Amino acid sequence: MKKMDPRVKKTRKFLEEALIDLIEVKGFEAITVGNLAEKAEINRVTFYQHYHDKYELLEQTIETMLRDFIEAVAPNKREELVTDKDETNNVYLQLFQFVYEHQSFFKTMLGENGVTLFHNRMTTSIQQFVSDTLAQLAPNESNAKVPREIVVHYVAAASIGLIKYWVQTGMTYSPHYMAKQLTFLERNGPINAI
Repeated sequence: MKKMDPRVKKTRKFLEEALIDLIEVKGFEAITVGNLAEKAEINRVTFYQHYHDKYELLEQTIETMLRDFIEAVAPNKREELVTDKDETNNVYLQLFQFVYEHQSFFKTMLGENGVTLFHNRMTTSIQQFVSDTLAQLAPNESNAKVPREIVVHYVAAASIGLIKYWVQTGMTYSPHYMAKQLTFLERNGPINAI
């Protein structure tokens, strides 16, 4: 794969940052290419050298973030998926750590002016990740007490719900604390947590 020119990379980073800043302030629909160019301190011609329109910029920004997100939380080996009963699940720790490190992005995209497209894509990405992970852990579904698709949707919804809660309440808990809580809920269920 051909390496991207550092100037191109820098311009695209400025545009991604401008996009997130502007979404937070005015919402995606109200943003114009002129707003993006001005915020990124480039001219409109330069914007169009990189993106067809603001929708392509949004698509690529979301795609890049979600790809990095899944790469960050994916375990390196099967053993990382199975932990001792009292041990915090490393996948969840990586998940909350990634969100913490990119909190400006997640606070904006999951906030009041957030973009539905991001929430939908994030849901799909997490569902696919959970499905792939379960296929590694338990390739034979015949002994399952709950159908795999139900487990996939439950785990994905719980993960996204906690991420949204954490981001929207100012991340008052540490990533480790949030991972520990999600691990407990996953292993013991909500009734036993109370």
